[in-house]
Amino acid sequence: MSLKHQNIIKLIKRTVSVLIYYPIAYAFKILSIKAPHFYVDRIGHLLVDPDSFLKEYYLLNGSFPRCLLIAPKSLEGLPINQSILDYWKKYFIVIQNPILARIFLPLCFHPLLKSDENYAATQGGTSSTYEINAKWGDRDPLLKITMPHVKAGQNILIQMGLQEKDWFVCVHCRDSGFAPSGELSAGHRNVDIETFMPSIQYIINQGGKCIRMGDSTMPPCPKIDGLIDYAISPYKSDFMDVFLCSESLFFLGSNSGLFEIAIGFGTPVAISNMGPLTSLPRGRHDLSIPMMHSKSDQNDLLTFSEIMDTDIANYRNAYDFEKAGIKLIPNSQEEILELTTEQFQKITNSFVKDKDNELLQKKYKDLFKPGHYGFGYASQIGEKFLKRYSDLLP
Repeated sequence: MSLKHQNIIKLIKRTVSVLIYYPIAYAFKILSIKAPHFYVDRIGHLLVDPDSFLKEYYLLNGSFPRCLLIAPKSLEGLPINQSILDYWKKYFIVIQNPILARIFLPLCFHPLLKSDENYAATQGGTSSTYEINAKWGDRDPLLKITMPHVKAGQNILIQMGLQEKDWFVCVHCRDSGFAPSGELSAGHRNVDIETFMPSIQYIINQGGKCIRMGDSTMPPCPKIDGLIDYAISPYKSDFMDVFLCSESLFFLGSNSGLFEIAIGFGTPVAISNMGPLTSLPRGRHDLSIPMMHSKSDQNDLLTFSEIMDTDIANYRNAYDFEKAGIKLIPNSQEEILELTTEQFQKITNSFVKDKDNELLQKKYKDLFKPGHYGFGYASQIGEKFLKRYSDLLP
């Protein structure tokens, strides 16, 4: 069958679907019931997209909408965090039954109901989630751990070896095991946990514990006192992923959707190895540092302007960087330790801001223009990182 005939058949199916669903879509519209479409087969999208949708609606209308969240098991068979879905039931009618999900899914794309949600899945343009979260300011997060869950989580922490008054930091270094089929596009986001070890030791030296997050395919982490390898422990569960991220002093991680659980529940994050340059955490109390860029055949670093003035700024896939001859340089142990120290000191009110920081933050932020993925962001770049690479700023 020719491509022309295939397109004709698709158009006919689409037209028939629109006509069949028109009465239901019209009723939804009259009753002001929303049916947004979210990519729920990735943990980051499951947090960012519904969160941004609800905040955007509230900022415009002063109330939350009546809406569906269609979240069946993904086609790839990847698990969805059931605990997060249960928390979203406060705001959404969550449809998980595969048959009902198949019935209701066309409503998400019906002309009467479809809306443009330029959130985390935005490609080649600005994600509205940054402006939305900047406007949200210091309002409370939409998600808050319940007291029964706090008690249940604390009981498991004791079984894991923590004492009742211990504080901890979740640590996550992205690995290839969770979604090996996507490594051709996302392999550049993987991180060696060894680069986090000085930061882990710093947290332990301050009196805290570190809990290594991740999935069960990860290799064991180094064995040191104060570091708990939760990722491959029998205590790992959807519930504990949420509890740990919500109750952590802060979340120390890399460019992976897991840190969005922390942000969704109001926990500050410190994220290293961000890439592309325009991708940052969305919370106003969050910190991050990006990977540096160089030409594959050269040692000189590209300036921030050389990156931001080209399409490189919005590259999302490893093969895009490779095709453009761009080498991404992971953050060093020292850079990650500086980021960790800054976030810890800010949370414990012991941070002394450098006098040049405000100017450097402004120079960096001014590089972001409409069309850049993270335009309008409210978070900050690590202070010492900006000072170290200030010669690459305009």
